[in-house]
Amino acid sequence: MHRWMMGACIALSGAGMACAQEGPPPQRDFSTYQPTVRPVRIDTSEAPKIDGKLDEAMWAKATVVSEFYQVEPQVGPPSVETKVYFAYDENNLYVGIHAYDDKPDEILTSVLRRDGEIWRDDMFRFYIDPFNTGTSGFGFDLNALGARTERLLRFGQSPVDAWNIIWDADSVRTEDGWTAEISLPFRSLSFDPGSDGWGLMMTREHAHANEEIRWAGIDQSVNKFAFTRPGYIEGIKDINKGKGFDVQLQAGLAGSRRWDQPRDDDLSIEPSANISYKFTPSLTGLLTLNTDFSDTPLDDRQVNTGRFSLFVPETRDFFLQDAALFEFAGQTFAGSPNGQPFFSRRIGIVNGQSVKVDAGVKLSGEIDGVEIGILSAQTGSTGSIASQNLSVARATMDVLDQSRVGFIATNGDPTGLSDNTLVGTDFSYRVPSFFGGGRMQTDLFYQRTFSSTLEDDDSFGARIDYPNDKWAWTLEARQIGKDFAPALGFVNRPGTNTFAGSWHRRFRQSGGLLRWWQYGTSHEYITDLDGNAETAVNSLVLNANTIWTDDLTLTLSQNEEHINTPFVLPGNLVVPVGVYDNNGVKFRIQSSYVRPWGTTSEIEFKDFYDGTSKRYDIQFNYRPNQFVELKTRYKREDISVPAGDVSVQIGSLETVFNASTDLSVSTQTQYDNITNSLSFFGRVNWELRPQTELFFSLGHGAIIEGDDFRRNFRSVQTSAILRFGNTFRF
Repeated sequence: MHRWMMGACIALSGAGMACAQEGPPPQRDFSTYQPTVRPVRIDTSEAPKIDGKLDEAMWAKATVVSEFYQVEPQVGPPSVETKVYFAYDENNLYVGIHAYDDKPDEILTSVLRRDGEIWRDDMFRFYIDPFNTGTSGFGFDLNALGARTERLLRFGQSPVDAWNIIWDADSVRTEDGWTAEISLPFRSLSFDPGSDGWGLMMTREHAHANEEIRWAGIDQSVNKFAFTRPGYIEGIKDINKGKGFDVQLQAGLAGSRRWDQPRDDDLSIEPSANISYKFTPSLTGLLTLNTDFSDTPLDDRQVNTGRFSLFVPETRDFFLQDAALFEFAGQTFAGSPNGQPFFSRRIGIVNGQSVKVDAGVKLSGEIDGVEIGILSAQTGSTGSIASQNLSVARATMDVLDQSRVGFIATNGDPTGLSDNTLVGTDFSYRVPSFFGGGRMQTDLFYQRTFSSTLEDDDSFGARIDYPNDKWAWTLEARQIGKDFAPALGFVNRPGTNTFAGSWHRRFRQSGGLLRWWQYGTSHEYITDLDGNAETAVNSLVLNANTIWTDDLTLTLSQNEEHINTPFVLPGNLVVPVGVYDNNGVKFRIQSSYVRPWGTTSEIEFKDFYDGTSKRYDIQFNYRPNQFVELKTRYKREDISVPAGDVSVQIGSLETVFNASTDLSVSTQTQYDNITNSLSFFGRVNWELRPQTELFFSLGHGAIIEGDDFRRNFRSVQTSAILRFGNTFRF
């Protein structure tokens, strides 16, 4: 049989059987194509053992999907066959995968770690949108080694890999490719039981052939993490939801030492609990007590060489759960967070210092077609800051045909210095075919803050996105009031008007060394509220992607900065009032992920406040096998301005040692020469089974002032925790 011939399998609902029909793939209009699948119902006694082998009898009667299409490097028949099997019982959805490969010895298997960078390997993505939002959902990734990760999918933003639920999966290599099994408990998911079906995206990354294969969304302009044009999974009914209680209990033995004289040692038992209850299959409540953040990785170290505060992404698992429900105004704040109404790092972190979260409650899901997210946390007291109650509420609903309207409100100030409230509303309108062409989305928003220390003020804006492959463009306008100050949000440049736009034209190549190349421009103009210029940036961007998926980008930029208030660079270098031309050139290379080694690096040279800046950001990855991962990064910026010279340097090293898909040891080490601080964080993660984990971490902070390491190394603090956790389901 030719490799491009595929079978179509139709479940016979009356008999509970499945049949296959072979032949050439039918002609499809991919602009409207949205396939469906109906899993076969089985008895719980027929449930498979999740070992990656499709050898149980139930797989022979499961519904089979085999109509897949290549999307990258071009749209058309795939070079290899893929079959996906579907069945369910009252407790779980079962998915079987047979990924055929005519070169099985070349299958990439370099990642063994749970929640690792599985996308580097030959792997399979199973993504569902249980509320049919078309924008967000849950993702489950599995590679040919059986390494797995789950992710939260959010419109216009990168998936959140720190999200975790209970599920099981495994894979095995075979003579003709690899096979895998997934068991997804219905109790682990929130969904609408009255829905006709769930949005479903399935993608196979045939990595060693640099090929992307999909079941739905057969369009190169549709992001693989999006539900823009999904298929559907239908017919799941009469399932066991249990009593809806999940109780996660954790007990940790924590020790710490402050090395300053007199030394301060502490040893304590740190219990914590997360108790969730499903009021309905689509609405979940969560109570957290003495929330444990001990497994949170180090933030990527940054040194500010600009005049506005830096944005640091959220990495704590508790706040990443259901994070998509709290997103506001579509993609408006994805690349430019200034004015964002809710920023979860405001809870539990005050002025860069950790604050204990004594308790928190969360309600998330859907009620009668309205998606809601409600979070309220009680933080502990520290220093001069008293205990605070901090809350956020978000609701969205579908209106008209392709639109959504939402509301958001926050209350509380983490510092305790004011009474602060925000209210806001947003509206998103999606056009699946704009003037018969590509997709388009428009987002509008309005927000207002009420503070006891500032005047009430507002922020509003609009953004239009045309995110397609051949042509893509964006237009945006945003205003942030001078006194607009959401205490639970993020604002680093108030009192401004922003006007921005960008476009690109992409050219697909059918031969040669390039898959595609493109060119475009981007523009951003920022003024104060009276229209006086503050920042103007115009860039020409040239980008190319090779047949090996290496990505090369050259950016030429013209930047004019109006400085009305002096500010200080690292090294106490003062930039005075004036108008500055900070023009420059930047080159970026991101090598293919399929090699055992790779780099993501940038070099930038530019004029800088009547001086110069030379910036180097070099990151190198090495995976000699599936058991070892190494990542090193060196960032350096040499600044020379009339006030003097400074060299900002940051170094980091990450290591991962994998014993199995369930046991790994990882370390992070970071140092910068401005604060002279060294940070080390090591973790041992052992998932004994999907409900049970053992965790150990060791952290150490030190100061190194000078070139003589032995003489100048001064320990500041050491901490360690040994934690055992188990989830009980009722």
